[in-house]
Amino acid sequence: MQEKAYMSIRASLLGFIMKLTVKKQFDALDGTVEAVTAFRKTMANSAQLSGAIPDKVSSTPQKLNGVPCEWVTVEGIDQNRVLVYLHGGGYAMGGPDSHRDIAWRLSEAGGMRVLMVDYRLAPEDPFPAAVDDATNCYRWLVNEGFDPERIAIGGDSAGGGLAAALLVNLKNLGLPRPGCAILLSPWTDLSVSGESVKSNAKADVVLTERALVTMADHYLGERDRKAPLASPLFADLAGLPPILVQVGSTEILFSDSEAFVKKVKTAGGKVTLEIFPKMPHVFQVFAARIPEGRDAIKKLGQFLLDNA
Repeated sequence: MQEKAYMSIRASLLGFIMKLTVKKQFDALDGTVEAVTAFRKTMANSAQLSGAIPDKVSSTPQKLNGVPCEWVTVEGIDQNRVLVYLHGGGYAMGGPDSHRDIAWRLSEAGGMRVLMVDYRLAPEDPFPAAVDDATNCYRWLVNEGFDPERIAIGGDSAGGGLAAALLVNLKNLGLPRPGCAILLSPWTDLSVSGESVKSNAKADVVLTERALVTMADHYLGERDRKAPLASPLFADLAGLPPILVQVGSTEILFSDSEAFVKKVKTAGGKVTLEIFPKMPHVFQVFAARIPEGRDAIKKLGQFLLDNA
């Protein structure tokens, strides 16, 4: 589904700033741990763009099966419904601090608790550490008595790809299927072979092909770039729960979303693709600054209410 080709002034300004700053920083990433560590600090500082967290929001750290997590809830939501949220950051950066704003907004919009998984990061802990951590957290929820049909899986960018990989892994392990999933600009192809990697190279205001290749190298090392639990685009996608995918039309990861949705449909799955013209990569995290982000989160919230 293509949204109206309208872009707010705030979104235009945000894209301009990101192209001059964040995109250059991503493209400058090299293969050293020091470079990744430095960029982690930059990403943490970008959380300031999200604004202050309201008093109605509570956040509580907890380890689930040894994995550090953070519960984020808004007053008045259903405590028995859970969104397991996996942050983006190329599998090498990000965490609760960078994604707390979108977590509380999803909690409010979807009327449910949000569990942010602070999964292990590459290059210190490469694939499949992130998949294992996400799986162990879901297993904890099920073992604690949470109804799988009232659990949703979500994530953005690399976290969106990880969310898709988690769905595949749960199916492979014979664990109960969650109610639904929301994927925001998911990175589903770590071989970086999507057509939009080239066609949207200039238009994308955040990511570059070089940055994707570097982060894939950190995460996978010498492993196969098309391994199903690293690149879920190449997995068996039959039997997955309902999925909503949101992506910007000018992202270099556009093909990752488009191809993933097509393959899920071919496998008989229920999946919806929402395309937002000219929106930057994971624009939803800037909901405090741009109306398009708030509108997208409303759609995500309604999907969660309808399916989990």
